[in-house]
Amino acid sequence: MFSHPIPTPEELLSHSRFLILGGGTSGVSASKLLLSLGRETILVDKNPPQGNEKDYSKVFAESDGEKAVSLSDFLIKSPGISPNHPILNLAQQKGIPVLSEIALGRVFYKGLLVGITGTDGKSTTTALTYHILKSEYSNSRIGGNIGVPFTSFCRENLNLVVLELSSYQLEDSPDLSVDVSAILNLAPDHLERHVSMENYARAKWKIISSNPKAHVFLNRKVLDYISAETFSDTVCHKHFVGEAGGVLIEEEGLKISSPKYQYNLTKFPLKGKHNHMNLCFAIGIAETLGMAPSSIEAAYESFEGLKFRFEKMKFPNVEKDFENFTFINDSKSTNLHSLLSGLSGFKKGDSVYLILGGIPKEEPLDPLLNKLKELQICVWVYGTAVSKWKEELSKLDLPIFFLENLGQTISHLKTYLIEEGGRMFHVSGSKRDGTILFSPACASFDQYKNFEERGRDFEKKISDSFSELN
Repeated sequence: MFSHPIPTPEELLSHSRFLILGGGTSGVSASKLLLSLGRETILVDKNPPQGNEKDYSKVFAESDGEKAVSLSDFLIKSPGISPNHPILNLAQQKGIPVLSEIALGRVFYKGLLVGITGTDGKSTTTALTYHILKSEYSNSRIGGNIGVPFTSFCRENLNLVVLELSSYQLEDSPDLSVDVSAILNLAPDHLERHVSMENYARAKWKIISSNPKAHVFLNRKVLDYISAETFSDTVCHKHFVGEAGGVLIEEEGLKISSPKYQYNLTKFPLKGKHNHMNLCFAIGIAETLGMAPSSIEAAYESFEGLKFRFEKMKFPNVEKDFENFTFINDSKSTNLHSLLSGLSGFKKGDSVYLILGGIPKEEPLDPLLNKLKELQICVWVYGTAVSKWKEELSKLDLPIFFLENLGQTISHLKTYLIEEGGRMFHVSGSKRDGTILFSPACASFDQYKNFEERGRDFEKKISDSFSELN
């Protein structure tokens, strides 16, 4: 359905009536673009929007989808819509072309395109790569799955765009002709939609251009999910990150070496092995696009990271008993692979107080159990994860507590630290220290709208509980 090439602007605009399937941010953006080009847009959505009908020529509920299809000659699909949606099947039966919102943006964008995907770290790596490149490419933009639709700026006269691309966006798209792409990692995720890791990996692999002049940066473990035939058919330049001949971390984490330069890793503000690997990818991309190593190093020194991605929180009024503590808000952690990446920066003996919770993904729990045994840390679990994980986690000989919600969890955690946790602390003089790590490893939807709302709630509750002003 999505295998046809990207049309030219002239081919696309030979159509006059576009059905927009899915009225979220991507759908609104696609419609605004097409309306600005004098085309009619027809929205079909499960819950037709109230008050913003101005963003479309016509608005239909899904129950009227057949009528909407009959009025259309082209369909633009939002990434959240299942590929098996009946309206897509109907459009296919009628021979109506289908294009994703990302591919629609590619129709009009003519500059250099960098695309980044992976299971974890793609938002941070996208932002980091853009932060580095914009010092060289001042006329540039960042967008895609990071929250800014490609179609909202694809007609601007830009010389560089960096896109975060999800499996949903890639699954829906033909060859996007990405000049430099990256697949950071792969682990089980979104299998409720993709069904199998093979399908999920195949969607991610679509980020790679068929142009032999293009470049792709890979973690070699990605190949565990890709057939040898698929790999051998990939004709663009392939670079493996994290191994000799590529970009890799050396000298006990103090340097990043590339074929061109040895970078000082201590100048990079973000901590954790996963963030250092993200920097390896960003460096490789920037070098490929012609940036001087000295300029790359100067640029990454000022990168501050993204909210709720292993974010070190700042509390100027924290209680004196806890002023030596580190508080990390990693609400973006929605699967075990992400959590384990964050935990990789800790070792046995570190005083870590881990908070998990939400709706677990369908993935094996053994890697987490093994990591907790290795680190010997304290764990709090809340929400739906309690019923899913309690039996297995309770078998560990560790302090593990099960609560109903995040508020109860933080209250219990503080009480534990004050009354019972002395044996787990490191002590600096009369001050205790440790790391309170909120890395839920679960989806947020049992108690929150999204990971951002969850992250803000954690920030507020920690501030309320640990501030000396309260």
